[in-house]
Amino acid sequence: MKYKNNVLLVSGNIVSKMGSTLHNIALKSWLISISHNAALLGWISALTTIPMLLFNFVSGYLADTKNKKRIIVATDFVSGIVCLLFALLVNVNKIYVPLILVVNITLAICHSLFSPSLRALVPAIISKETIKKTNAVLSNLTELVKIVSPALTAYLLTIDSISIKTLFVINGVSFLLSSISEMFIDYRYKNGNSKSSVKDLFYNIKDGFYYLKSHTVLFKLIIFAMITNLFLSGYNVLLPYYGEVILRDSKIYGIALSFEAAGAIIASFFIYLSKKKEVDLNDIVKATIPQGLSLIIGAYPHSYALFISVFLFGYFLSRFNVLFFTYIQSNCDENYLGRVFSVIFTMAGVLMPLGDIIFGYVSSILANYTFVVIGGGILITTLFIFNKKQKVNQIYNP
Repeated sequence: MKYKNNVLLVSGNIVSKMGSTLHNIALKSWLISISHNAALLGWISALTTIPMLLFNFVSGYLADTKNKKRIIVATDFVSGIVCLLFALLVNVNKIYVPLILVVNITLAICHSLFSPSLRALVPAIISKETIKKTNAVLSNLTELVKIVSPALTAYLLTIDSISIKTLFVINGVSFLLSSISEMFIDYRYKNGNSKSSVKDLFYNIKDGFYYLKSHTVLFKLIIFAMITNLFLSGYNVLLPYYGEVILRDSKIYGIALSFEAAGAIIASFFIYLSKKKEVDLNDIVKATIPQGLSLIIGAYPHSYALFISVFLFGYFLSRFNVLFFTYIQSNCDENYLGRVFSVIFTMAGVLMPLGDIIFGYVSSILANYTFVVIGGGILITTLFIFNKKQKVNQIYNP
């Protein structure tokens, strides 16, 4: 089968994403509905993210030196078992923060191992000519999951025999199914030096940093992503709080996620249809200004304004992500891919815990006007880093 690896990679990933989306929607809605406290959600998000960021450097090293296929299979399997245990132990009538943190941190560490290994595996099992289309399909289906999941979550919770615990079980099963799917990927691991030491680890991490820093385009874009993600973390905290507390409608959060996903699907669909094989970095930069403007629309306290805002936001964010990852996978040395992605995920997420905490409190104070702060922050960051046309052009010539 010509596209066997493409199908297995995408299908396995999508099944686990469906479960994870159900899990995240249920968890956030549950926390907000019981506590009515955005700050609590912000703190839990922050404390979950920090260990993942610290572990990212190790995961990049492992992705470059160990069997990538085994890593993604093992991490999906462990994630599945953890989710099933969480469903067994959690009490949905009481928030027990330590249990939530243990489960979320374990899942986050597994994700930090999974993500760079998956991204580094793509060029090794898929032809270079189909990388862009595969990324577009993966993005398209991921966003489709975001549309289906909220509606499916709402429907499942209307059934008397199904509780939030059931959604956690579904997430666990989805991870296990994904792990099974990934076992059948055709991948020949080139076994190198199996011996490794702490010295080797730090040397390889440093080597990955130097490689990345020597490529001005990537380094500039990653610094940009690091700052804007501070504000995007605020968006992730604000959205469930906005629907549940400000608009007083528990369904708003799920519907808003569906509109965001719809915008992202349209964006990735256009990218898939594009006949242009090489990624235009200028398009990546241009997608960021509309992101900021679209979020400002959400400041108007009405559900329709929110839906328009998140739809446009999803469209331009999806364009940025698909083109960004395609550029890296097409232009980065395969021997450095794992470390490069670990640095990218770490630097892009390093300010997110701070954003989770800050915007947890800001959302409670500014309410819907928090959208202005987030959107304005993205705009200012874009103008600050790319404030002159000359500078924008310069970053394309490392």
